[in-house]
Amino acid sequence: MIPPGSGRSQGRGVRGGDAVFGSRDGFGLEFHVERDPGLLCVDVFVAGLHVDAWDNAFYPPLLVKKLGDEIRRFREPAARPEGFTSAVEAFRLAEGWMDEGAGAVEAEAGQRFAGFRFLDWGECTDPALAFAFPDGDLLHLACRVHDDDGPGALAAAPVRRAEFVGTLERALVVAEREWAARHAALAQARARPGTGSPDAG
Repeated sequence: MIPPGSGRSQGRGVRGGDAVFGSRDGFGLEFHVERDPGLLCVDVFVAGLHVDAWDNAFYPPLLVKKLGDEIRRFREPAARPEGFTSAVEAFRLAEGWMDEGAGAVEAEAGQRFAGFRFLDWGECTDPALAFAFPDGDLLHLACRVHDDDGPGALAAAPVRRAEFVGTLERALVVAEREWAARHAALAQARARPGTGSPDAG
């Protein structure tokens, strides 16, 4: 049974140029579209963890690509992985295998579970190790964020796959729109008389 709020879609809310999709306690994306004229600021939440608190400014084309990749990956339901008992245990095995600290038996399972890593979205999400384990119409999310003090607490939450994908799809619409707007603004700036590339000496 999914706890109240886990993966419960909030739809789209707009507040002063901000757009909010999903939920912080499940999977959520919060856009701050007016914060940076070039980059796209997005706060990413997994199971209650703010995974990109240190740097949320994404390069728009990269974010568009990553959102599209995740949508294609999770659009169709998939069976629960062999040997899966819980998101926390699967995370522990995958993390152990990636750190090369697992024994022979655990290494086999760890390698299998490591294949379900997600949120590999570039520098902004590098501090986070996150997995989405399929289970039919559910996804079991597990995440840990590393900072200067070392690994943080492990958090896990089940979300409905359709709502997870819906969050990504709505976010992709905003990301594509904002990328196009930023690209057009840059092209106009370069086309003005006496204005060259911002990188030009």
